[in-house]
Amino acid sequence: MKLRILLPLLASTLVFTGCLVTSVYPFYAQKDVLFEPSLLGNWLDSSNADEHWKFETNGPNAYRMTYTTRNATNVMQATFFKLQNHAFLDLSNSEINDDTQPPPIPSHFLFRINQTTPILKMAAMDYEWLVGTLTNTPGALRHHWAQMGDDPEKKRLVLTADTAELQRFVLKQLYNTNAWDTPGELTRPAPTPKPSGP
Repeated sequence: MKLRILLPLLASTLVFTGCLVTSVYPFYAQKDVLFEPSLLGNWLDSSNADEHWKFETNGPNAYRMTYTTRNATNVMQATFFKLQNHAFLDLSNSEINDDTQPPPIPSHFLFRINQTTPILKMAAMDYEWLVGTLTNTPGALRHHWAQMGDDPEKKRLVLTADTAELQRFVLKQLYNTNAWDTPGELTRPAPTPKPSGP
């Protein structure tokens, strides 16, 4: 998975590229939420050093995630949780403007965490795989096809299943290699050299 696909997604609460699976409900229940201290701090996208990720505490068991490139900065709420001892990260927009009309519906993205240290490896659910799965088996998971603009052929898949249903579906796909993108990798930035001198 190319982590840089997040940029256009983080930039707007209404317009999505279709690269990430979007859900109306969170993928976690409060009983699943944990605090993972190894996430805290600064990270760089291994494939693009201009992309910076920063995780900070934001209340009990929650993170403020700041994603920065040369041209933009985006802030999201990140929640680390586990299902049957498998780690995940739920990302949602934490800065919704109340002046926007009609008000946007908060949405959630899911990442599966394969490793947190020394490299942070995470994979999104494969959007194209999910589209194919729900096209062939519509009853596998509640969803909605959102119309994008005036083109009737341009639609975006949005999951409308509640959290319990989402979790059952995710757990069924844990060992389905087609269901997950190739993990992206984030690394720690190199330490800043101390100035030499007396």
